[in-house]
Amino acid sequence: MPRGDRRGGGGPPSREVTVSKALSYLLRHAAEREGLKIDSQGYANVADVLAWRKLKSLKVTFPEIVSAVETSDKKRFALLYTPEITATATEPQAGTTEASQETATARALTASTTDLTASNYLIRATQGHSIKTVEAEALLERLTLDDPDNLPETVVHGTFHSVWPLILESGGLRCMGRNHAHFATGPSLVSVLEGIDKLSSSGQVGDLKGKETATQVISGMRGDAQVLIYIDLRRALEAGCPFWRSENGVILSEGMSVSEKEGEEGPKVIPVEFFDVVIERKRGLGKIWEGGEVLQTLPEELTRKGNPKGNRGQGRGRK
Repeated sequence: MPRGDRRGGGGPPSREVTVSKALSYLLRHAAEREGLKIDSQGYANVADVLAWRKLKSLKVTFPEIVSAVETSDKKRFALLYTPEITATATEPQAGTTEASQETATARALTASTTDLTASNYLIRATQGHSIKTVEAEALLERLTLDDPDNLPETVVHGTFHSVWPLILESGGLRCMGRNHAHFATGPSLVSVLEGIDKLSSSGQVGDLKGKETATQVISGMRGDAQVLIYIDLRRALEAGCPFWRSENGVILSEGMSVSEKEGEEGPKVIPVEFFDVVIERKRGLGKIWEGGEVLQTLPEELTRKGNPKGNRGQGRGRK
């Protein structure tokens, strides 16, 4: 595991994790109220970021910012080298592709080995914003049916036992304070079901603890997610529900307005009608929803438990 995301031994978080979390909080949620200048694409000058009270109190250095960008297993941050932008007489472009932003970040990281001037760099969080002035079009790639080959095969939202009944009750997934709900492009439905069947046949079902999937880090989903909601992406797009891809490969959606009254705009939600299959993987229950029908109701002993530490809302957490 990259050192930027290691906790170690269940003790207090490492300095790398502390810096990364502080940086995520500032760039995703707190920039405006903390007086940090941030543009519509989510970029802030690194020198201004280092001057933020939290990072300043920690005496965070420019090399530590570079390390946070470079070592994040989920590619939470993107970096731009501003002299390069000036030299080519261009501005950061809206809707940059994942590959082009990775290239820009790679060039900035290379530049940082010789140019340690913090003010020559811009940084942004790649996704997870609640700052309303950061425009989705500025940092996300819109998914459309016009380009079917560019659509991910798997779009899945990870959540928790206690939240699943609330999702059903509310009619779907909501952003819960963020600009978007988050989805991952794995694990595939087939691999999860095969893993559950394999462990079940070996008598290990009871508490799978995510064993049915690889231990790889998946951007867009917490590793301890207990319930996996697989989305019928094409059906959702056909109905006009927008979906986007972030620079680090996370799939995002702000949902669509749903109202029982004609002409009245209701709260935005990714409706349950776009749920393809829902899997309970923690206890190995398998399919609990499919084709618009509840196949299994989660036992009360699971739903009454709180979410794992650090998680709030519908699948919320540090992704």
